[in-house]
Amino acid sequence: MSARPSPFHVHVGDQVLAVLAAAGTPMSTPDLQVATGYSPRYGQLVYNTLARLAAAGQVEKITTRGVKPAFWRRLAP
Repeated sequence: MSARPSPFHVHVGDQVLAVLAAAGTPMSTPDLQVATGYSPRYGQLVYNTLARLAAAGQVEKITTRGVKPAFWRRLAP
């Protein structure tokens, strides 16, 4: 069992979901950082948020073997 995310992490998740919904196409992790306004300094925050959303079934990670970065798309509206 994991702890509930803090209000700040929920806010970041909402921002990420809104950007993915507005984009309509899969976005890379660095593109999501730029679109949400979080610099590469906060890359771990964005990635952890995406991983949490993926575990909840709200986003899907799209990867190609040997290619970076990963792309993400929103599953649920």
